[in-house]
This record gives sequence, structure tokens and C-alpha cells, in this order.
Amino acid sequence: MIQIEENNHVHAYAYQMQKEGKTLCGDSFLIKATEDYFVCAVADGLGSGERAYESSSAIKEVVEEFHAEDVGLMIEKSNEVLKNKRGATVAIFKAYFKQNQFTFSSVGNIRFVLYSPSGTFVYPLPVLGYMSGKPQKFRVQSFAYDPGAKFIIHSDGLNIPAVKSLLKDYRTIEDISNQLEPYTISRQDDLTYVVGQLF
Repeated sequence: MIQIEENNHVHAYAYQMQKEGKTLCGDSFLIKATEDYFVCAVADGLGSGERAYESSSAIKEVVEEFHAEDVGLMIEKSNEVLKNKRGATVAIFKAYFKQNQFTFSSVGNIRFVLYSPSGTFVYPLPVLGYMSGKPQKFRVQSFAYDPGAKFIIHSDGLNIPAVKSLLKDYRTIEDISNQLEPYTISRQDDLTYVVGQLF
């Protein structure tokens, strides 16, 4: 499954593939751009198959409903919706175009890296563990970015070495995605990635 979301401020490309032998993907993602902001969420339901899909897709639906709100509220709502479900790891980030800032929150092993043309990398640390509907504390962080900044966010089904050089050395989102293709073949786990550029 491939999805592209773009406007004058962002160009994002999402790729997803379920684990070999499974009909449903236990990962879910949302990418949504408006004139003011871009929201991206990746959720990885624990395990694989139907119950993993149920957890991750519930998070996608919550973020879709509350995308106009701040990241702190979206992550709390995502946790609430997991009551009586298997649980999930999740990362949500929201870029505000006018301010050249983005806000990020993550629980578990979803990876995120942003590279600015100035040569700086940002990789916010997640809260360890996973979300299951139980009360927990979240960390919401805000960072500045330069126009032209590139990012990747992915579930643990994508195992890539040298992610920094990938963002630094390849100019376009399509180039980066082409470089990722060899790492999408094994299908030993559900796999989701989103690569994008902010202008």
C-alpha cells in the first residue's frame, strides 16, 4: 500500500506491507496535510494479524478525528482508545508550517529522524514500552526545522542501517524510497514507513 500526501509545504510518501502470510497489516498510519500543518502518525499493534490491526487502526481513526488538536491531546486519545485491546506502540508528529516547528510524541519502538539542510539531525527519544489504555505519562517535545528538512518515520519491521546518510545523501523523497526498497522484501514483520520533506 502506497499513499502520497503533498501541498506547497510538504511532500510525503507512505509505504506499508503486511507480514508474510497475513491478510491484515498490524501497522497503521495517517498522513494529512492542510494549509497550516502536516500530521503524521504511525502505530504498530502488538503482535500481528487481526488483533494487532484492531489496535493500530483504532489509533489511526483517533488521529484522523483529532488532527486539528495538539499532539499531546492526540497521544492521550490514542491511549484511551486502546482500553480492552491488545496495545500498540505509536509515534505522532505535527509540523506547523508558518512557525517552522514540529511537535512529537512517541511510545515504544517507532523510529523518527529529521535532517535539516544545515546539517543537523533531530531524533527525539520515545517513552519506553507500549500503550494499552492504562494511565501513563507522555513526553511531548517541540523542535525547529529548516525549510527543505527531510524526515523518516518507520515501524520496527523496517531495519535500515545508516539512516542518517540516507536522509543526507539523497535529494528527493523518491530517491530515498528507492533506496529503501531492498529492506522491504523479507516481510518477516509488518512494515510501515513514511518519508517526507518540509518546505
